[in-house]
Amino acid sequence: MAMSNKLKIGSAATLLLGAMVLVGCGDKGGATTGGTGSATGGTTGGDNSAMSGSITIDGSSTVWPIVSIMGEDFGDNNKGVTVTVNKSGTGSGFQKFARGETDIATASRPIKDEEIESLKKANLEFIEIPIAYDGVSLIVSPQNNWVDKLTVDELNKAWAADSTVKMWSDIRPTFPKQKINFYGPTDNHGTYEYFTEAINKKKDAIRKDYQANQEYPAIVSAVAADQNGIAYVGYNYFAENQNKVKAVPVDAGSGAITPNGETISNGTYAPLSRPLFIYVSKKAYDSKPAVKAFVEYAIGTEGVGAVTEAKFVQLPQDALDAVKTHVTAGKTGTLFQSVKPGMSIAQVLTSAGATK
Repeated sequence: MAMSNKLKIGSAATLLLGAMVLVGCGDKGGATTGGTGSATGGTTGGDNSAMSGSITIDGSSTVWPIVSIMGEDFGDNNKGVTVTVNKSGTGSGFQKFARGETDIATASRPIKDEEIESLKKANLEFIEIPIAYDGVSLIVSPQNNWVDKLTVDELNKAWAADSTVKMWSDIRPTFPKQKINFYGPTDNHGTYEYFTEAINKKKDAIRKDYQANQEYPAIVSAVAADQNGIAYVGYNYFAENQNKVKAVPVDAGSGAITPNGETISNGTYAPLSRPLFIYVSKKAYDSKPAVKAFVEYAIGTEGVGAVTEAKFVQLPQDALDAVKTHVTAGKTGTLFQSVKPGMSIAQVLTSAGATK
């Protein structure tokens, strides 16, 4: 299930454009169109050659690499279906979802109370579906030869809204007396909200002088070229760029842990392991055969393959089975909203009732 030339070209263009706009708070409304595809076949079993219609998806930039591959592959196997995948950010994705502009919202954090209220006002029920695991990764330039790890307390000291950290030595006296430069996503991103809650104990609480950008490739490029830079990004943006940046191990009290497939899936990469989601309109799921077929594809064998191809972490089989049961039952509403950062994957699934 190789990524198409169309997606490769799109990714390169995004990288170039993002590198040109690395200033201030990025545009919250920016989006990139992912796969639209066509061919005949049955990705979910049976003959889908007569299936037609459209599927519109928007939301998280973190989840975009996964769902864009899913959209490309699903479209290639269903000639009459057009799949459009955008990445305006988790917050903007939920706004469009509530306005009825999309069938599916992608999110790198659970839905919030105010977003649920907007959906209730729109009389829109939703199915919450975890599709992969991620670990928010701290990255630095390979030229940075002093950071062996950072504790959660040190990260809070550096990134807190009232932080006085200006130099690396302000974090730890053994670090050099060199100015530290902070990079990260805009407040439109679920990753921003997740990181600020996990590290600073409050969503949206972060130092004001960090350089925010809407596009993750631009953040990676900035850190790669800056010996004194540090940023946080989704795991796949680190995994795809290990020749450009390196990950900083995080110590939450039980030793320094580097993000990888094993530490993210078992929750030991704490408190920055998290599930990634798609939120599906129940109305669209029930009334549009293409949407239902896409969801079945996304949580099936081929969908799991897209997770791996995008360099994210697969759900374990028991979790996948629980998700399928949950979707088949047509359960609506959120199971994950009350889950707090730092819980292990097993704790997340148990507390949310996903394994029951």
